[in-house]
Amino acid sequence: MLSALSVIERLQTLSPRAANFVLSQAVPLIIPSATGLGLKVETLTDARSQASLPLKRRTKNHVGSVYFGAQMTLMEITMGLVLFRHFPPGPYGMLVNRVEADFHAKAKGSVRAVCEPGEAVQELRAQLDKKGRGETWVTVRLLDLEDKPITTARFLAAVKRF
Repeated sequence: MLSALSVIERLQTLSPRAANFVLSQAVPLIIPSATGLGLKVETLTDARSQASLPLKRRTKNHVGSVYFGAQMTLMEITMGLVLFRHFPPGPYGMLVNRVEADFHAKAKGSVRAVCEPGEAVQELRAQLDKKGRGETWVTVRLLDLEDKPITTARFLAAVKRF
């Protein structure tokens, strides 16, 4: 059986397009609640992750926009993917201790989440080096396909070295 670390190492040997496709297929297997949402990983680098979600029956709420639960699932996965590149499962464990969200507009169609953690990675690394654990706020922006802000979420990500 492959470990999460070996899977991540193997993904890094693939072309970005192939790795993003594999991740898009793997996310629902790793996070069963994401099954059927149509989540697609579009970009994953050390500096940025981006994933999208279509507006469809499984992601739509009673007023015809993207359901908040689907938005948060997309944003949390997007944040987790970029942090897992720096702190892979196995040597590290990560979870979310707190979430704050601000709504800017109704998600009337497909959306994409963008996470560029910037200094948050360096903050976590410094805390891990000092105490073996750390936490920091990581922001994720949810945009429509025309780059109009829909929701901004901040995740208090906690990472521990095993």
